[in-house]
Amino acid sequence: MSDKKSKIFKGDVNCDEKGLIFEAYNIENIDSSSCRVIFFDWLISLDQSIDQGEAITELLKAYSSSFPNHPMTELLIEGQKKSLGIRQKRRVKNSKGAIL
Repeated sequence: MSDKKSKIFKGDVNCDEKGLIFEAYNIENIDSSSCRVIFFDWLISLDQSIDQGEAITELLKAYSSSFPNHPMTELLIEGQKKSLGIRQKRRVKNSKGAIL
C-alpha cells in the first residue's frame, strides 16, 4: 500500500480523512437532508478506534466559527448532544456487570 497523501486539499481535520465534512461545508446551498447523508457516510467510515463524540467536537472546533449557520454545523451540534447521551448509557452496568 502507498502512504501517499492526496494532492487535493480536503481540510486538516484528522477525523475527516476522506474530506466528507470539509466538502459538505463547501457545497453551495446544501440543505440539511444532504448534510445528514454526508454525516452518516462520514460516521460509518470513521475509524473504530476514534471516539465519535471527540471527533464531532474536533469538527465543530474546525468549522463552527467560520460557518455558524450552516446546516452541517447544526447537525454536528445535534450529533454531539446525542453522542454524549450514548457514552453515558454505555457506562451503565447491570447487576451481572454487563455494560448496557
